[in-house]
Amino acid sequence: MPAAELRAKASNTGPSLFFPDPEVPAVFNFDQGLAAPETFPISDLVRLAREVLDDSGPSVLDYFDPGTGYEELVFGYRGLRKRIADRTAKMQGHDFGHEGVILTSGSVQGIALAMAGYIDPGDVVIAEASSFPYALRFADMSGGEIRTLPVDDDGMVVEELEALIDAVEAEGKKVKMVYAIPTFQTPTGTEMSVSRRKLLVELAKKRDFMIVEDDVYADLRFSGDALPTLLSLDKDARVIQCGSFSKVIAPALRMGWFVGDPAAIEPLAVMRQDLGVAQWIARILDRFMAEGLLEPHIEKVNKVYKAKAETAAKALREHCGDFVRFKMPQGSFYIWVEIDDRVDWDTAAARAAKEGIFFRPGERFSGVKDDRKFLRLAYSHVSEKTIADGIARLGAILKETARRDAAE
Repeated sequence: MPAAELRAKASNTGPSLFFPDPEVPAVFNFDQGLAAPETFPISDLVRLAREVLDDSGPSVLDYFDPGTGYEELVFGYRGLRKRIADRTAKMQGHDFGHEGVILTSGSVQGIALAMAGYIDPGDVVIAEASSFPYALRFADMSGGEIRTLPVDDDGMVVEELEALIDAVEAEGKKVKMVYAIPTFQTPTGTEMSVSRRKLLVELAKKRDFMIVEDDVYADLRFSGDALPTLLSLDKDARVIQCGSFSKVIAPALRMGWFVGDPAAIEPLAVMRQDLGVAQWIARILDRFMAEGLLEPHIEKVNKVYKAKAETAAKALREHCGDFVRFKMPQGSFYIWVEIDDRVDWDTAAARAAKEGIFFRPGERFSGVKDDRKFLRLAYSHVSEKTIADGIARLGAILKETARRDAAE
């Protein structure tokens, strides 16, 4: 038999690279949500990398700290886990200790482990109607069935959740998990209201399901007041929460985590097979936090992202006018832009791509059919000049492809 016929069913759920490479070089790249290169704390990382090697020797290049043992093959370096647990206790009011933290290769691996650890074939996973595609794909590959709830200006419409659960149970199926991004939701940038956060946590206990709280963007707030996390509201070990240094420090660190009650984290550890994260990188980040560098760094990067978001919003208003609608973000890397139906969007998008203007099409995130047209514009990793020039050109394309009576 040819190799293609021997593939596992799960390997046929999508291409290995979820997003295709562009046909032309990127001139204005608003596609990926990446931390700004100018914010990378290179000098501190270089210094700490050297110090860790000098102080601890070859053990930092091993799988685990001999003084701790095999635990670190599964959960990761205990020192960094303790730092994360302490920060969680200070900011969210739960002290889970290092036992309640597992380090992962970015938050994405953690989400994959959460799906593998909780979802059986036939279980139902509920998510926002537009959501992080990889999380939905992991649920699907674990045999889960995805159902969605709409998103409005106050985030996931949790008021409709119980009726959806009733409908699922009427089919003889079990809602096992709700995957939610309550703070700076991907891709819409919305924030779930406090009342909806409380209701979601209450329903988790009442209707017996787990919540995966994707919290990777929460530290990147540059406006507005912080809202209580789902984890902070949870009193029944129903919430496990992921975070990542890739968003706040640098993506190539590939260091994320899940935190929660140790018993709720255990299923992720059971499913892990990769012998853990890099000991060296984990120790560097442990020292970064120990020296008190993380919070000032976050404060610094948020000033950068605020300036870029304001530049992008100004350019959208000036050059795209009423052919777009958007809400000014209060944090994160993105603006979620709705395209007016007067624009021939298929033509406009194709023309933008040919001119090297890249963004993430809205349908890449959607779990339901929606005739409206959206794009996610990432402003984080490009210069303010690129933002202004790229959006100016996009605005011209929108006007050129709008109906003649609308453009006049």
